[in-house]
Amino acid sequence: MIPPKTNQKYINRLNELIAKGKDVPVRTESVGRLANFVTGEKSYKQVDRVDWPKFVEWRTNCTTLLDNIIPANSIHRATVDGFQTLGNNKDKLEFGISFLKSIREDLESGFLDDLSLKIEVELSSDYMGQAESLLKEGATGKHDHVPAAVLAGAVLEKALKTLCAKLTPPEPTKNDNGKPLMLNALIASLKKRGIFNEIVAKQLRTWASIRNSAAHGEFEEFNKIQVESMVAGIKSFLMQYLS
Repeated sequence: MIPPKTNQKYINRLNELIAKGKDVPVRTESVGRLANFVTGEKSYKQVDRVDWPKFVEWRTNCTTLLDNIIPANSIHRATVDGFQTLGNNKDKLEFGISFLKSIREDLESGFLDDLSLKIEVELSSDYMGQAESLLKEGATGKHDHVPAAVLAGAVLEKALKTLCAKLTPPEPTKNDNGKPLMLNALIASLKKRGIFNEIVAKQLRTWASIRNSAAHGEFEEFNKIQVESMVAGIKSFLMQYLS
């Protein structure tokens, strides 16, 4: 799923490149070929050529942008991969502009988003809302914040597994024995893949520790204020990495 601000940034850049493509100069050339081997007579045909330096610049800009927008498993990937080899004639330029327009339309309509990821984001948001409700309903001095910690931790674990699955190639979420990896192992794997840095990883490990303490009945290891911070932090993490 592409974040709204990033999505609009891509749309704006597509608009710029569509306009830039339309401004690439086109000139008509007469191309001759030998029509008669005896007389040496030549025949000519008119060919529309585009300005080569400007076309190469535009084509490179388009390839860079499309490579960031189109996922590796998309049906559009073959077209993107072939964009850099487009020849400098008017037909190829018009094809490229039309392709940019179609991608822009898909972005505006949300059709390039991953549907399964979009559904998960919505479900995660609902669960985090439940965690916030549990915190509001809890009484000071009681352990009513524990269920919120468990629920928020479960949402975080599912989010990390989703991030692993979306990588190319996917990052394993089970060990060699087929058992699911724990939170800390998932965090380490994603950090190693460069999804986030050590600062984020350290915060995730703190939340994982709270979740583990809550799940094992170690209620004195954390308090309601820490859980409130955990819930708010996980919501922010989901918005940044899954939205």
